[in-house]
Amino acid sequence: MKNSLSYFMLLFFTEGCILEQGTEPPTAPRALQHGCPLLRVCVHGVFGENMSVKEGDSVTLSPNFAEIKKDDVIDWRFEDILIARVRNNNVPSVYEDALDGKFRGRLKLDGETGNLTITNFRNTDAGDYEVSNSINTIKRTFSVSLRSGLSPGEIAGIVFGVLVPLVAAAVGVIYYKKKSQVL
Repeated sequence: MKNSLSYFMLLFFTEGCILEQGTEPPTAPRALQHGCPLLRVCVHGVFGENMSVKEGDSVTLSPNFAEIKKDDVIDWRFEDILIARVRNNNVPSVYEDALDGKFRGRLKLDGETGNLTITNFRNTDAGDYEVSNSINTIKRTFSVSLRSGLSPGEIAGIVFGVLVPLVAAAVGVIYYKKKSQVL
C-alpha cells in the first residue's frame, strides 16, 4: 500500500457516471458494468524519480537531504520493508536479514548523506524504494527498474566504431578510383 505523498490516482468516468479522487486505487466495476468510458491516470513517486539499472551494476539512491540532524532517523524501505536506517549521530545500519537476506552484502549506507548504494543489481531488486525521516516531513520514492540491452552510450560507441572505419574505407575507395582515372 502506497502512502498519500508518493501515490496519487484519478479516475474519470465520462457522461456523468463517476468522479473519484483518492489515495488508494479505487475499483470501478459498477461504472464499467454501466458502459462508462474510463480514463485512468496513475502517478507514482510524486516526490521521487524513476531509474533504470543494468543487471550487475551498482546504483546509488540519493535522498538529497540538506542536513541530517543528530537526533533524526532516516529510514530506507524496499516495497514497504525496512532495509536500512541512519540514526544516533549518523550511525548507519543495514538490515541484511530483511526479505530473507535478499540484499545480503550488497547494501552500502552513507551515514552523513543518507545515500543508499545497491551493488550487483539483480532483477529481483527492481521495485519501489522509499526514504523518509523520523518525523515524516520528507518522503521520497525511487522506482528502480532493470534495464536490458545497451545503454545510449554503448550504442553510440558501437555506431561510432562501425561508421568511422566504413567512412574511411569509402573515402579511400573514392580517392583510389579518382586517382586511377587521372592516370
